[in-house]
Amino acid sequence: RTIGPELGADSIESGKMACIIAFVAVLVFMALSYGLFGIFANIALILNIGLIFGVLSAIGATLTLPGIAGIVLTIGMAVDANVLIFERIREELKTAKGPARAIELGYERALSAILDANVTTFITAAILFAMGSGPVRGFSITLGIGILTSVFTAIFVTRLLVIMWFERRRPKTLEV
Repeated sequence: RTIGPELGADSIESGKMACIIAFVAVLVFMALSYGLFGIFANIALILNIGLIFGVLSAIGATLTLPGIAGIVLTIGMAVDANVLIFERIREELKTAKGPARAIELGYERALSAILDANVTTFITAAILFAMGSGPVRGFSITLGIGILTSVFTAIFVTRLLVIMWFERRRPKTLEV
């Protein structure tokens, strides 16, 4: 019967809580599913979220409920790229001539699938931005920024972490 500012504040608070729960659930899932490689993905995911907030701050965007929804979607998409990479590495471990080659081939062969998925989603975000207004635009901006940062962190940051770890440890086998 009465709509006041408390309703919006409650929605934002619920959105923040959903984002935190999703973030923690993804961190736990990745660590349990992929072990050390999952930890690398988690570090990249944390950096990814930091990059999103940094870009949003730089462009002066206000975080709204649709923006929070875009961040939650980005969290899922960011780990999707890492899952593709880690599953490719697992496949390559069965046929490759050692862990170094499996890592190299895993990243190379997962790249096209990652780019295909993210380019099509970015196109959708661009269309939402062009055709939408208000909340839809806020969602599309956050989603578009999230796609760019997640591709960067999945392809470059996790690869850097894996290669640095591999160069230091030189393991004979990989547990992915």
